[in-house]
Amino acid sequence: MKMQDIKTLIMSGTIILAVVLYMIFGRTPAEDKDSTTSEQQGIISIEAVEEKTGNDRFNVEYIKAYDGLSL
Repeated sequence: MKMQDIKTLIMSGTIILAVVLYMIFGRTPAEDKDSTTSEQQGIISIEAVEEKTGNDRFNVEYIKAYDGLSL
């Protein structure tokens, strides 16, 4: 066995061990769902923002940056 083969075995074994430990002790998707908040708490209405800041929204016209002359 060459020295390169031994180095490859050690590196591969370390990576496989890390993956196995992550799969065993890592959080499951069910735990991820429990730690999130409901979607309703993350929604901010425009009216609430206008009321809180005192600023009114205004309409904006969007223009095209592509004029058709360049590729």
